Amino acid sequence: MADLPTMNPEKRLKILKQASWTGIFGNLALSGLKIIVGLYTGSLAVVGDGLDSLSDVVTSMMTLFVSKAAAEPPDPEHPWGHGRAETIATKTLSLIIIMAGLQLLIMSFKKLTGSVETVVPGRLALIASGISVLGKGLLAYYKHHAGRITNSRMMLADAVNMKNDIILSLTVLIGVLFTRILGMPLIDILAGLLVSGWIIFSGIQIFLRTNTELMDSIDDKDIYRQVFEAVDSIDGVNNPHRVRIRGLNSLYVVDMDVEVDANITVAEGHKLASRLEKEIRRRVRNIFDIMVHVEPAGVDHPKEGYGLSPEDIPL
Repeated sequence: MADLPTMNPEKRLKILKQASWTGIFGNLALSGLKIIVGLYTGSLAVVGDGLDSLSDVVTSMMTLFVSKAAAEPPDPEHPWGHGRAETIATKTLSLIIIMAGLQLLIMSFKKLTGSVETVVPGRLALIASGISVLGKGLLAYYKHHAGRITNSRMMLADAVNMKNDIILSLTVLIGVLFTRILGMPLIDILAGLLVSGWIIFSGIQIFLRTNTELMDSIDDKDIYRQVFEAVDSIDGVNNPHRVRIRGLNSLYVVDMDVEVDANITVAEGHKLASRLEKEIRRRVRNIFDIMVHVEPAGVDHPKEGYGLSPEDIPL
C-alpha cells in the first residue's frame, strides 16, 4: 500500500463507519433479494449467493463495531490495547461462513439425489443475479476507496471479499442462464455445489489467515529486513539478534536485542537505543511499540529466548 498522510483518528473512524453501514444495508438488500427469489424460483445457486451476501452483512457489522473497539486505548486489563478484537471477530466470522457453505452443500446434494424436487429457475432468478453483480461491483469500489484513504487493512480485505463475490455472482448468473436456455435443472444444482464449495473455501482461508497473528507472527517477512537495515544505519549499534516481530491488528510490535560498546555509559546506550527506535519507526509504518534491549558487545547469553538474526532472513 502506498504511503498516505496520517489521517485524523475521528475522521478515519467516521469514514470506516460510513463504509460499514453502506456494506450492511447494501448486502442486506442483495441478500434478501437473492434468497427470496432463489427460494421462489427454485434456484439453489441463487440462494447460495444470497447466503454469501448475508455473511457479508456480518462482515460489515464486524468492521463497524470492531473498528471502534480496536481503537480503544490500552488499559490495565488490556496493556497491549484492543487490536486483537478484530482477529477474534474474524475467526468467528470464518466459522459462520463455513457453516453457511455446508448448509448449501447439503441442500444441493438432496436435490442431486432426488430427495427434493428440482425445477428450472424462473426469470426472476436471472434478474436477481444480474442485480447482484452490479451491486457487488459498486460495494467493492466504495469499500476499496474507503480502505485506501484510511489505510485500513480490514476494510481493504472486505473490499477484496466483495470483488470475489462479483465472480461468485457471475458464476451463478451463467449457471441460471444456461439452465433456462437448456431446460436442465442439473446445471443449477451443479452451480449450487460450486458456490457452496467457494463459500467453504473462503471461510477456511479467512480462518487460516487469522492464525498468523494469533500465533504472534507476521506474513510480511520484509519487515524484519527493514528493522535490520535500520540497525545498520545507526553507528555504534551492532549485532541485532533475538528479534521478534508480531502483528497486532494492523500494527507491529518489535522486540529485539542489540550490542553496543561495553565502555559507554547507560545514558549513551539509551540514546543509541532511542535513535534506533526512531529509525525503525521512520522505515516501518504502523508501529505499535518497540522494545530494544541494549547489551555490552561480546557478552554471551546462552539462555536467551529464540529470535531472528540477519542471517535468518534471505536476501
